Order: sequence, then C-alpha cells, then structure tokens
Amino acid sequence: IRLGERREKWHDQTTGPAGAMFNALFLASFALSLVLAWQAYQHAMADVGDEGSALTALYNDVGGLPNGDRLRGEIRDYANVVVNQEWPRLAYGGSAEAADLVLRHISEEILTVPTQQESGQATRLETIKVFDALNGARDLRLQDANGGLPSGLLICLVITAAVVPVHGLLVGLPHSLSSVIPLLTEAALLAGAVFVVFLIRRPYQGTLDIGPDQLRLAIARLDTAG
Repeated sequence: IRLGERREKWHDQTTGPAGAMFNALFLASFALSLVLAWQAYQHAMADVGDEGSALTALYNDVGGLPNGDRLRGEIRDYANVVVNQEWPRLAYGGSAEAADLVLRHISEEILTVPTQQESGQATRLETIKVFDALNGARDLRLQDANGGLPSGLLICLVITAAVVPVHGLLVGLPHSLSSVIPLLTEAALLAGAVFVVFLIRRPYQGTLDIGPDQLRLAIARLDTAG
C-alpha cells in the first residue's frame, strides 16, 4: 500500500464514525465545562454581592440597639478578617477561624442585648434576621469556594482530548510531514482548550478569580457611615 493511500485511509477514519464520536464527546465535554464554570462564577458573584449588602444592612440595623457602637466595631472587625485572612484561603477551599469567632460573638451580643420596649424588641428581631442573612451568605461563599466542575466531567474532557489526536495518529501510520503538522496543530489546540477549562474550573481560583472588591466597598461604606 502506498503512502498516499495510507493518508487517505487516515482522513477517512478520522472523519468516520469513530473519529466523529471522539470529537463529539470532546466538544460536548468542553462546551458543558464552559457553561458550568460560567454559571458557577455568576452564582459566586451574586453570593458575594448578597454578603456585602447584608454586611451593610447589619451595620445600619445594630445602630438602633443599646450596644450598637460596640457591635459596629465588631462588624468592621469581621469584614476586615474576611478580606485579609479568609479571602486568600478561598482558592484552596479554606476559611478563617477568626471570622467564625467574630460572627459567634456578634450573635451572642445581639441575642443578649436588653430590650424592654416593643420598639427595641422589633429592632433586635430585624437585626437577627439580617445577621442570619449575612451568615447564610458567608456559608454560600464557602460552598462556592469548595465547589467547581465535577471531577467526572474533567476526566471525560482529558480522556477525549487525548484520544482524538492519538486515534488520528494510529490510524494514519505511517505519517509524512504534511500529515503530522495538522495533527500536531490539533493536539496543541486540544491541550489549550483543556488548559483553559482547568483555569476556570473554580470561581475563586484561576482566571475567573473573584476578588473581595465588593466587600472592600462595603467596608468603605461602613467607615463613611461610622
């Protein structure tokens, strides 16, 4: 069999049922990875925005309590702990124990504040509600940091990205320079696509890394209000 016939056979098989199936599986895995990564990023951004809003609302509400000044100072402390200590750990799915301690102390301060009048009780109930919203937003942020693309999807992406060029390489043997160049180009493009997915697979790590800008803005508002 002549070399030209081999090349024709390679072209037919890579565009045939087997080659088409491998290409389709890779494209499906790649597209699904992009969609899920973008959705996770948008969800995490929304959670951070909710946390900043809850932080500001809590700061405003505790002003109506007898120990409001002390609580406002603790809320500032919590915000600074989140930005400076907890945020760098989000890339690895971690959290700051100091943030847990400050939140726990704020909760105790709110629950034990004396409220004799009905207006004071209503203020405390509203403050508890906003505090729960802040605590829930933080929990969602930590969940987002520990999330990411499903491992099964990443494995499928890597396997199909490897199988596509290997399949083309095997069915086209022996190769000439004119057939190897496009095959290497395809392999490079597949590797680049996989690399992009791994860069965006988590919202607090890689290219789509979410910074604490919204919380810094909330802290600036607290300083202005204080």
